[in-house]
Amino acid sequence: MPDIMIRQMIISDIGQINEITRRSLDEYFPQEIFGIFMTGWQVGQLTAVDYSGIVMGFITGIRVSPDKVKITLFAVDKKYRYRGIGTELLNEFRIRALSEGIRTIILEVRNTNVGAISFYEKRGFFRTESLKNFYNDGGDAIRMVSFTINNS
Repeated sequence: MPDIMIRQMIISDIGQINEITRRSLDEYFPQEIFGIFMTGWQVGQLTAVDYSGIVMGFITGIRVSPDKVKITLFAVDKKYRYRGIGTELLNEFRIRALSEGIRTIILEVRNTNVGAISFYEKRGFFRTESLKNFYNDGGDAIRMVSFTINNS
C-alpha cells in the first residue's frame, strides 16, 4: 500500500474528490454536495491522501438518528484500488462513528455492482432489502447494514 494518511476532509480536497466521483460513480453529484456533508456530520467526511496531498479516495456520511449513520458516497480513484485504501477509509469511518456512540451504519449500493457488494460483505455488512428504481436512471439498489460493535 502506498504511504497514505486518512484524515478529515477539508475544503481544498473537494475539487479532487469531485473528479474521483465523476470518474468512479455512475450518478451525477454536484460539487456543492460535499460542502453540505461537511457541515452536517463533520467527523464522517474522510479522505485518503498521499504524502504530497493527492486525494486517492474518500468516504462521506450523514447522521440519520442518534445511533445510526449512512454512508452517502464512497470511492477510491481507479488507479489506487486494490491497495487497502477503501478498507482503511471504512475502518476509520467505523472508529469515528463508534466514538460518537453510533451503533449502526447503513448504505445503498447498486445491485449490479458485485465488486462493491463483495467488498462490503467481507467487511461485515449484510443485505437487508432490495430497493426498486432507487437510482435516477431507474436502477435498483441493495440496502446493507453493519454494526460498529459486535454484541455477541
